[in-house]
Amino acid sequence: MKFARWLSRPLIAWACVAAIALAVPRVARAHAHMVRSSPARNAELPAAPARVDIWFNELLDEGFNSIEVFAAKDANANSRSGLQQGSATLDAKDRTHLSVNLQPLSPGAYVVEWRVLSRDGHSAPGRFGFRVRAPK
Repeated sequence: MKFARWLSRPLIAWACVAAIALAVPRVARAHAHMVRSSPARNAELPAAPARVDIWFNELLDEGFNSIEVFAAKDANANSRSGLQQGSATLDAKDRTHLSVNLQPLSPGAYVVEWRVLSRDGHSAPGRFGFRVRAPK
């Protein structure tokens, strides 16, 4: 009988701890990540795009968002020439949509690199590539 009492106290204590842990609301610590883009990740395009559009899974904060586009051969260079025109802009009607206009691109491989600030205050980077094919 004493053994049963000794065993039941820790079980009751663990049950209380588990109930409290499940009852406490959890704070999401997720970062915004890309849902889709235009051009798409790893796309092979017959013609150069005039802009890059990226949609994210979370609302973005105004400012502190960037998109840089550069030649893939410069991906690891200390300095690289950005091929975007102006700064990235957040769509006022869809705060998950960020875009930037591009300079005319020659055939070749390109990298799109971004950093966004979601409304929860977390900054998130990412990158993807695409290729512009030479005309036939």
